[in-house]
Amino acid sequence: MKKISLLLASAICLSTAITAQTTGTLKLIKGQKYVVENKLSTSSSTQVQGQNMESTADVATVYNIEVKDKTDNNNINLSNTISNIKMNMSMMGQSITFDSDKKEDMDGNIGSTLKDFINQPKDVVIDHAGNVKPSTDTSAVSGLAKQLDFDASGYGAELAFLALPKNPKVGDTWTDNNSGDSTLAKSITYTIKEINGNIATVSFTGTVTTQKTIEQQGMEIGTKTKGKISGEEMVDVKTGVVQTNNSTTDASGTVSAMGQDFPTSTKVTSTTTVKVL
Repeated sequence: MKKISLLLASAICLSTAITAQTTGTLKLIKGQKYVVENKLSTSSSTQVQGQNMESTADVATVYNIEVKDKTDNNNINLSNTISNIKMNMSMMGQSITFDSDKKEDMDGNIGSTLKDFINQPKDVVIDHAGNVKPSTDTSAVSGLAKQLDFDASGYGAELAFLALPKNPKVGDTWTDNNSGDSTLAKSITYTIKEINGNIATVSFTGTVTTQKTIEQQGMEIGTKTKGKISGEEMVDVKTGVVQTNNSTTDASGTVSAMGQDFPTSTKVTSTTTVKVL
């Protein structure tokens, strides 16, 4: 379970979208609601004493987002809710499944760390470009919820919005160098490939570096990885609301435990759809 938890945390870091720093501004309407569905598929291989330890994880998460208001300093207040999480994980013949819609799962070990986040609305603030403003109170975040960085990613906000340049046109290119915090650094270049009506097709490529440490049962387990990300998304040019996003990340590095470093490689595919209610 330790390795699987770390695999999930690294996967979230590797695939979470970042908001590009453009001259554009999101144009969200007060009261508008969105449903964000994200599916992650992760495979990891870690070499331990000459043997490869293979792990896989499929995670599907549904977020509900509502635009509450815009503040005087041009920030946007959202109410974001995780309505469902499904997990299917496997490592060395051990399989773990979880569905937050099932009471018996919510009463189990995984559910106990997520009960304060499933179907519990959270206040999220983003700026005009869609960057999530960090919460000042993370004291209640623990366990798997902390490892998955729900708060840092804005409970789905980072997946739902992308501010395009003003007056976007085919061929526009911009790069975002985002260090976020000490656990994640990304450098992503975006290019508008096509504009069809109000929908822009945006491709992106870049690098992702993660450094993550968790503690379980008194043992510290860490990962350091660096890899390449590429993908494509479709964005409403009038609002900055993402319709779909597909990305693939290939990364390699080390897993550290008990004073030893073990080579590891990870592949993550992410698919996101955003529906306007």
